[in-house]
Amino acid sequence: MKPVRGVLLAVGLAFSAVAAASDFDGSVPLTCTPTAGRDCKPTAACTALKSQAKGPVQVRIDFANKAIKTPYRTAILPIQNSATNDEQLVMQGTDLKFAWSAIVNRKTGAITITVADRIGAYVIFGQCTAGDAG
Repeated sequence: MKPVRGVLLAVGLAFSAVAAASDFDGSVPLTCTPTAGRDCKPTAACTALKSQAKGPVQVRIDFANKAIKTPYRTAILPIQNSATNDEQLVMQGTDLKFAWSAIVNRKTGAITITVADRIGAYVIFGQCTAGDAG
């Protein structure tokens, strides 16, 4: 009977891993906690990015409304293109004089966001969890 329990447990864990990975496919909102942010210019070394948010420092990705809110900008980043493959969820967009892209690792939820303009770029690294993007 113990081998049957072991097989059932393994199958259950496999299904839960698949369910967790599906959270990073663009089907549910994501709340991401930045672990590092850099402000880079071609004429100087990158410096730490400062949050403009009052309250928790979080990146919220709302797939239903095609929007990303970061604590480093007051304006919303509109999601204009998105795609998934077996490894990552890719999002892209433009806003005024900015172009941006974001990649979420579908297995771990790790995120990298870049926002670039004619002067330089912001790079944000973090960790996402499935949850309310409100």
